[in-house]
Amino acid sequence: MTWKVSNHICLSVLLVCLVIIFSGCVSEKNHNKTTEEKGTYLYSEDILYAEGFMIDYYKEYTRVTLNNPWLDNQEPYAVYYLLKNDTVETPAEGVRVFTPLTSIAVNTFSYFDFLSLIGNLENVTGVTDGFRIYNREILENIKDGKIVDLGDPFNPNIENTIALNPQAVINSAYAQMDNYSVRLNQAGFPVIYSLEWMENSPLARAEWIKMIAAFFDKKTLADSVFNDIEQRYLAVKEIANEVNQRRTVMTGDIFQGTWYVPGGKSFNAALYRDAGLDYRYENNNLSGSIGLDIESVLTQFGDTDIWFGCEAGSYSDLSAKDSKYMLMQPVAKKQVFNNHNRTTKTGGNDYFESAIAHPDLVLSDLVKAAYPYMLPDYSFTYIKPLN
Repeated sequence: MTWKVSNHICLSVLLVCLVIIFSGCVSEKNHNKTTEEKGTYLYSEDILYAEGFMIDYYKEYTRVTLNNPWLDNQEPYAVYYLLKNDTVETPAEGVRVFTPLTSIAVNTFSYFDFLSLIGNLENVTGVTDGFRIYNREILENIKDGKIVDLGDPFNPNIENTIALNPQAVINSAYAQMDNYSVRLNQAGFPVIYSLEWMENSPLARAEWIKMIAAFFDKKTLADSVFNDIEQRYLAVKEIANEVNQRRTVMTGDIFQGTWYVPGGKSFNAALYRDAGLDYRYENNNLSGSIGLDIESVLTQFGDTDIWFGCEAGSYSDLSAKDSKYMLMQPVAKKQVFNNHNRTTKTGGNDYFESAIAHPDLVLSDLVKAAYPYMLPDYSFTYIKPLN
């Protein structure tokens, strides 16, 4: 009995000590965070799905951090301090950006609809590959001279970009820094890196609207827009989960001799799961693509029910490309779909623009194609059956 009491007292003392130590650590951590950031920390943005960015709000500024998906050491890809005036002191390692932005050059089509949804598409003053754009407002502004076409997206005209003098440039991020970004940084132009394409789920990609909205002081609107997207997506997912017999799916097409299919940790695989479809590689641990030859595709996917992502307009086009296509069950049963429902004559395709901001519509397309009776009143947005 004496041992039990003594033991209980010792345990209580130990717990009290741990609480004191832990409280001290938390207090010290918060103190260091405030001191290090040269500002008064308020709160952080609630990120529900995306893993590639963080937004922290301070009394003096907003800090946007882009995580590096190619490194495991937690070192960020980029850090931005969003300011209202030049008198605010910020840490030296970040990029200072004055907000809200009023002019921006965009070197990735996927941000057009993000900017449109928060009401800032009119602030775009420069784009690349103008002839391949689908967005009508952007095309009209190029035609009217309000937007400058900066050329090849893999090698934009740096001189024209500098002459345009945008407040910032949205550019795709890569594992190694590209020359365009390096030269823009050297010239003093903030580069906002596009990393949403590294996310592994449709809602995670769509949530990047919160990241770009921070540069326009549109937090509240972006949160509201994303919440609506999420609710619609989850509603369609719930409908698809009611399917009794799941159909099997194949995806992609041959490109330069190789047929690429998504790994099981990719956003496409997530889409197929949420659409109530069985995908051969759904338990695969890769987030990237898996390269196959057409013979392997015939062996692994030849008897599937439905084929998405075909790069042909008709079944005769398929036959002309390779007669082996005709051996596939989805071809024989006319269950093949491409992503060409919203395109322009010059190569624009809305699937590569607005789809990232509307995963609910992409999911609805898949469910409508696979289980038409589940969405009887819905019409395809991005996909269509082959002629």
